[in-house]
Amino acid sequence: MQVSFDLISDLHVETWPDPFDWTGMPTSMIAVVAGDVSRDRDTVVETLRHLGQCYRAVIYIDGNDEHRWHLDHLSESYQNLADEIAQIENVVFLQDNVVVIDGVGFIGTNAWWTYDFDNTDSYDSSKQWFAERYNIDLMTANAVEAMALQDCRYLTKSIKRLQTHRDVKQLVVITHTPPNVELLEHDPDLEGSHRLNCSGNSHILKAFIEDTEEKIHTWCFGHYHNDVDTVIHGVRYVNNCRGRANTPWSKSVYQPKKITVEL
Repeated sequence: MQVSFDLISDLHVETWPDPFDWTGMPTSMIAVVAGDVSRDRDTVVETLRHLGQCYRAVIYIDGNDEHRWHLDHLSESYQNLADEIAQIENVVFLQDNVVVIDGVGFIGTNAWWTYDFDNTDSYDSSKQWFAERYNIDLMTANAVEAMALQDCRYLTKSIKRLQTHRDVKQLVVITHTPPNVELLEHDPDLEGSHRLNCSGNSHILKAFIEDTEEKIHTWCFGHYHNDVDTVIHGVRYVNNCRGRANTPWSKSVYQPKKITVEL
């Protein structure tokens, strides 16, 4: 038996000149959307509603862009986002949820960043860089880190609970930010920059400690706009970001990436 899904992320819908239209694009009945749909909340909802009409099931996790204008009150932003998505047919907000389809469990969280993804760079300087870049205060920057640690605890506890779940034979983990610095540290555009430290969560791989039955099959992510599809220690790490229009890290021709999990 196998379960297939389309991976898409980082649509950044508002940056592209043409309206987003996914009609005729699906290659599976399921879509995984790994965040950064848009900075405009209405556009996020509209886009997910459209995707819900294209697929039988859309499994969605938020990106940092969905909260770009709400970083100073993240908890409220999450609650509002969850309330809005709950009204959309065929779309599941994966935060605080698990989706099980034919033996494959889908679990995920944003993961955010901890300012120490690359331990060769300064933690304090990276946090200051992020605060200045986003025009926020250090208290808000600290709140982002707190959310990253909360996401790590959530994912780790959830993976532990699913080890004994009889209906879950394999796991697909979905985070918005990349989970492993090895996936990015080869990139000369990130090497030695504060951006690398603000690209991932240095604690999220601790979730593997609880994967005692080795159920984690694939780890999907977004945020990083260059393609990754590689296997590390038996786990496939893969992304498929569209990226922001008019940047070197974007795809004017964009298609879903079909992922298949064999059971």
